[in-house]
Amino acid sequence: MATTPPVERTIEHVVSLRRAGPAVADPRERRRLKQVERDLRRAIGVGVPKRRAAAVLGVSVTALDKWIARGRLPVVRRPGSSREQIDADALLDLAEEVVLAREEGQTRNLLATAFERMAKHGRPRPKLRPNQPARELREHYLQTTPGDRVREVAELSRVLTGLAVRGAAARKADA
Repeated sequence: MATTPPVERTIEHVVSLRRAGPAVADPRERRRLKQVERDLRRAIGVGVPKRRAAAVLGVSVTALDKWIARGRLPVVRRPGSSREQIDADALLDLAEEVVLAREEGQTRNLLATAFERMAKHGRPRPKLRPNQPARELREHYLQTTPGDRVREVAELSRVLTGLAVRGAAARKADA
């Protein structure tokens, strides 16, 4: 019996938790599920190697590369590395939609269907990258709506507020 590598198994667990969450009626239990999901999410990290992501989705690396080239699947690079990895948040969203499509009996064009469903909810959200070339920023601006841009600013504000709170707590602990 072949064993599933840890990253792929962890992604499957997160998808299962996301799918089971709405069925839990007790708010405290839902919060516990969300905490477990966050812990597993941290274990996955920022990005997932393309080969592992392809295995989770049940497609080839070539198919993933095509979706990346179309700009539909965000990638990240670890500091000091030139290798692209699939953004973990986008992969989790995509894996959840692929599971849903499979449960509905679909066997072909899973990624296309998943991306269509995700687009209705504004996902996957594009990631802000430092020192992004002006040409890419301009293209991004032209491809997004004002609502998309407001959501991005709100997300950035939320992240910065979280960092500020953690920094203040760290400074207070050091004092």
